[in-house]
Amino acid sequence: MILRVNNRRVWGPGFWGFCFLWLTAFIPAAVAQETVLVDRIVAIVDEEAILQSDVDREVELYQLEKEYAGQTISETPTEVRREMLERLMESKLIIAAAKQEDMSVDEEAIEASVQQKIDQFIEHFGSLDALQTELKRNGMTLGDYKTRMSSQMRDQQYLRLVVGKFIRPKVEVLDNEVRDYYLDHLAEMPVEPDSLTIANILVPVQPSLTVRQEIQVNVEKVQAELAAGVSFEHLARKYSAGPNASRGGAVGVVGPGDLFDSSLDRAVFSLLVGQVSDPVISSRGVHLLLVNSVQPNGKRALSQIFFPIEITEADMKLAEDQIKAARQRIISGENFARVAAEVSADPVSAGKGGLLGTFSLKDLSTQFQEALQDAEVGVVTEPLLTPAGWYIFQVLGKTEGHKYTFEELKDNLRQAVESEKIEVALAEYVEGLKKRFFIDEKI
Repeated sequence: MILRVNNRRVWGPGFWGFCFLWLTAFIPAAVAQETVLVDRIVAIVDEEAILQSDVDREVELYQLEKEYAGQTISETPTEVRREMLERLMESKLIIAAAKQEDMSVDEEAIEASVQQKIDQFIEHFGSLDALQTELKRNGMTLGDYKTRMSSQMRDQQYLRLVVGKFIRPKVEVLDNEVRDYYLDHLAEMPVEPDSLTIANILVPVQPSLTVRQEIQVNVEKVQAELAAGVSFEHLARKYSAGPNASRGGAVGVVGPGDLFDSSLDRAVFSLLVGQVSDPVISSRGVHLLLVNSVQPNGKRALSQIFFPIEITEADMKLAEDQIKAARQRIISGENFARVAAEVSADPVSAGKGGLLGTFSLKDLSTQFQEALQDAEVGVVTEPLLTPAGWYIFQVLGKTEGHKYTFEELKDNLRQAVESEKIEVALAEYVEGLKKRFFIDEKI
């Protein structure tokens, strides 16, 4: 146990326990009543203590990683805690073995890996604030997470060093073992899915000509007044329809991925300080962006002038009528490619007669999958409304999938067999370390 006496840290029974017992024998009763348990030792490996708080942090990190991956935890809390303790003990053993061989890790690479992981979480949760909220819900601060992840990455580097020196050189994979693995796991071998060659026509839902002309006029006014020396802040108050107009368009400080639209993100992080962007069109409207300053961490103080794009029911109906008319022309006998060249607003496929290419269904969006999964070759699908507008598709060809052959998979299979052998050899190696190094488990 780790106890605190009069706000001083004291080690409990175990390797350091005698000192504590000797000290408490002379503590007056009034002082002893102030003793408060704040942590405890759950195991000692090669004179390195594993604390209850270490296990707690591992559990919290495990829960966060599972949630990030969209997985549920099937083990009981007791089983999870036991698994985390065993992981920590094995890591301590491997580190002890590595240090005996004077192995060292790359701290800069560890720091970069931790930052990359944080960036992935920020992208997943939508912003740094959202990530911090999620961490708090799991009992952690961002600093706690960085410390725990750094420790995990360090453990992984030591593990790779130990495997590379003591395990992998002794592992041999024979050709017949790879083929046997394929045959034993034949039912689990991946299957190349059916692929579709598809063409499409896109009719976007656009604001009326009047709305577009009004936005264009306002953008040109702002650009002209900026060129004449009028401040961006004044023009934001005068023209912007954004919620930050009264603050001179000030949005605040943003980092990569903080903005709701990737086109805005790209524009903001391509601007120099004091530079105003060209008009940027998002799903909500037209933006003129100004970078006021850049912080040492790369985040930017941003202002904007915003003109919303208002889509009416009449705009939606007009686009729907246009896609239905295009579909009817094809059903009546006109060539799909000709209609696509005339009607489609898809910048990728319109110039190729609507041809998108060949894809497996799983590579398409969920909406596209639903529209195409039962479509027959040559048939034109019903109109499909998406955020980009109205689509119709035609399946030009289908290719049946097949189970991958041994020859197609043998390199990956060899790696799988090697990994299994390394896992077994590593478990045996760790068992040997348990005999070489001192271990005292307290629970």
